[in-house]
Amino acid sequence: MVHTASYRILRNQEEAEEATQDTFMKAYQNLGGYQGGSKFSTWLFSIAYRTAISQLRRRRIPTASIDNLGVLEPNAHDPLAVETVDRSAALNKALAQLPPEDAAIVSFFYLEELSVEEIVTVTGLGASNVKVKLHRSRKRLLEILQRELKEEVWTLIGD
Repeated sequence: MVHTASYRILRNQEEAEEATQDTFMKAYQNLGGYQGGSKFSTWLFSIAYRTAISQLRRRRIPTASIDNLGVLEPNAHDPLAVETVDRSAALNKALAQLPPEDAAIVSFFYLEELSVEEIVTVTGLGASNVKVKLHRSRKRLLEILQRELKEEVWTLIGD
C-alpha cells in the first residue's frame, strides 16, 4: 500500500521503490513518536505521502510513465477478466493524467478507503481542501475517461 501511494505520486517505479524504503526507514526510526492518535496505517501513509512529495519536489525532470503499472494479463477465455483489466488500465491511465497530489488523494479515498479525516492527517491539507480536490479530481477523471472512450470508439469505427 505504501509503494502504491508512492508510485501514484512519483509515477516512476525506481523512485517509488526508493520512497517506499525511505518511508519504512523513517517509520522505524520514529516509531517511538507514534502516539496512537490515529490508525497506524494513517500514520504510515502520512510518512509515505510526505516522503514522496519531497522526492517529487527534488526531481529536476518531470516524467509520467504508465508503462510500469503492472496490469494483470487478461484471460482470453474469461470476458469479465478482460473487461476488468481494461477498466483497470483505463483508470490507471486516467489517474496518471491527474496532478500527482490529486491522484494520491483519489487513491487514498477510493483504493485505500481512507476517510476524509484520515486523508487530512496524511496530507496536512484541510478537510474542505481534500473534499474540493476529490470533487474536482472526480470531474477531471470523468472528462478524461469520456475522451478516451470517444477516441476508442472513433478508432474502432475507422478500422
